[in-house]
Amino acid sequence: MKTFIVKLNIQAGEYAKSTQKLIKALSVEEAERKALLDECHGTIGENSEWAHGGVADLGWEFHYSVSSCIEVSPEHVRTLELYC
Repeated sequence: MKTFIVKLNIQAGEYAKSTQKLIKALSVEEAERKALLDECHGTIGENSEWAHGGVADLGWEFHYSVSSCIEVSPEHVRTLELYC
């Protein structure tokens, strides 16, 4: 299992912000998907959907997209876990 820092863009109407998550996954694609789903309030197929390169949530009240995803060196994981 690898560790990634995934940076997300969050759009809520006119408001935009970014956040980052420390994610354990086997690949970049899996890390990005997990980070998006972890941020999501709804359930894909019920009140959320994959759209425009990310997730549209709660009837488009929110849209989450990945701005970057980088693998963390194994020797840095423990330090990041202390602060994230």
